[in-house]
Amino acid sequence: MSDDLTAHELATALHELAMANETQPPVSAAGIRRRAVRRSRRRRTTLALGAGATALALAAFAVSLKTGGTPEHRQPPAATAPRLPSPSPSASPSPSSSFPGPPPTATPTGIAIAGTVNLGKQTLTIDGRVMPITSGFPTLVAAGPLTVVAKLDLGRGSVDQLPEASCKVAEPYAVELRDTNRNSIYVGSLACSARTGSWIGLDPKDAVWLYNRLTPGDTLSAVTPKA
Repeated sequence: MSDDLTAHELATALHELAMANETQPPVSAAGIRRRAVRRSRRRRTTLALGAGATALALAAFAVSLKTGGTPEHRQPPAATAPRLPSPSPSASPSPSSSFPGPPPTATPTGIAIAGTVNLGKQTLTIDGRVMPITSGFPTLVAAGPLTVVAKLDLGRGSVDQLPEASCKVAEPYAVELRDTNRNSIYVGSLACSARTGSWIGLDPKDAVWLYNRLTPGDTLSAVTPKA
């Protein structure tokens, strides 16, 4: 009996001790339910925000793929060096500017003139050398420039317009000119009979000098006497 009483007393004492040290919950059951509801709402809100952020990230990634790479790895544009103006080339003097000379006379059509045949004064002038016309029958049909078309050696053959039997030649070298109507005029140390053809006679030395000076394509101006 004493042992059972002692056990009963011990259990009672322990129960009283537990009741005395029991801590009451600071929140009632209704408060706990309200907290649970708020926590559930916050959890859903967090999940919704996380899903939205994920969707935005996926959209940005898709846009970066279309534009050729992610913004993080896109290389900045290379800096373009400023274009400097190219230096202007230095003008090198041409032979004509280094050795200036008198410009050639030109006709109104722009043809360079090497000399002048003045039938009024009976002279032929080239490079300042005035050569008297000693004889001739220059039947110029067209006034205007005369063009050198050939250089002839009369000692090796005759010209149709100047029969050998009709002309005396001191030097065989002659120059054929042609007027604007394509009529030929022969210049040299000639002395032909009248109306043999169109020819201009010069002193033999002048005829040789003229032959060596002119080349085909040169042009002489023609001055005819006034009527």
